[in-house]
Amino acid sequence: EYGELRALSLSFDFLLAITELKMNRFALTWAICTVLTFSDVVAFRCQHEEDLDANTNKTEFRIKPQKSLDGKFLWVTNMNVFLFGKIDKKHSAKIQAGFYNKTGGLVYKVVINCEDGGTWKTVYDKKGNGKFKKWKAGKIEGGCQKDEFDLIASVGCPVKPEISDMDLPCAKMAYFVFNGQVLEDNLQKHPTYEYEYMEPLPIYIRPGKLFKAEVLREGATLTQEAYGKCFEFPSKLHNNCTAAQWWTLSRSDNPVLGLNDMGLWSMRYNVECVSGDTNDPEHVFFKTLQRRIVPDGSATLGDRGFDTCCCSYLDGYVSSEKYCLNNYADHTNCNMHPRPGYPTNEKRCEEFKAVFAKTDEIHA
Repeated sequence: EYGELRALSLSFDFLLAITELKMNRFALTWAICTVLTFSDVVAFRCQHEEDLDANTNKTEFRIKPQKSLDGKFLWVTNMNVFLFGKIDKKHSAKIQAGFYNKTGGLVYKVVINCEDGGTWKTVYDKKGNGKFKKWKAGKIEGGCQKDEFDLIASVGCPVKPEISDMDLPCAKMAYFVFNGQVLEDNLQKHPTYEYEYMEPLPIYIRPGKLFKAEVLREGATLTQEAYGKCFEFPSKLHNNCTAAQWWTLSRSDNPVLGLNDMGLWSMRYNVECVSGDTNDPEHVFFKTLQRRIVPDGSATLGDRGFDTCCCSYLDGYVSSEKYCLNNYADHTNCNMHPRPGYPTNEKRCEEFKAVFAKTDEIHA
């Protein structure tokens, strides 16, 4: 119960960071209210994460069901898929990414074309027989820029309880977000609450067992990929916690600084930094004890609250479950209150750092 209460609270450091924006009182009120908006739990660590080799222009990975802490499989079509890359020729690059069936046939994809000011279009194949049909299209706001890019696919129904009465076809709900721009041209509105949501696709997204991405025309490379019921951010921000927080905020459901109703996650669950003051050198470090993230993305664990504890100060987690734990099964891990026979997280992490940590983490 105590852990659940803590999960509902904002970190003081993050509130300070928001205040530093010097927004007007109305905007600030709305920002804070939406940070507290109830939403499905999303995880920091994804089911699959990988930094790609240099000069990668093509990638694919198989999407597998993710298990919750209680051992149940999470529905595949309730997740985010992340693709990061870099555009070197802003008037030339062309990229496509999307979902394909187990034999490699197209289900649903987006094509980003940087020519002529930058355009996008979504395409589907209803029967997987190679007969593609265009679904939506539009302009890239501000055009393609010579810089890093992120392309995120969001799959599943909106999580707002006010929309749940509409009985939307969740297996047909998916949309793409490119550099923080929602790639939709016909958003729907709830008749009473006026919340926006994507128009259901003419196909089921669930057959999409593969995610593929490819650079179709010279001018871009792919650098990083991930998927799961989770949130991820560019690898370079794994070394800068406060920058990672602001990046996730810009793609969250915050109505002032994020994507409002089309946000990819709620900031109610987010990584915590050692400090929210960017003048403090430790603002780049992640707390090793995280009180507000859930490690597996499960949203249905009853009334039980729990913590996640990891031992890497730089990226907030390590790849081995042996060193990144939670206290869902019992409260012997991530111990905040020392008791005989129960080692604290700090002691466990000190042991980890002595053996496994990188040189620049030892004194973090």
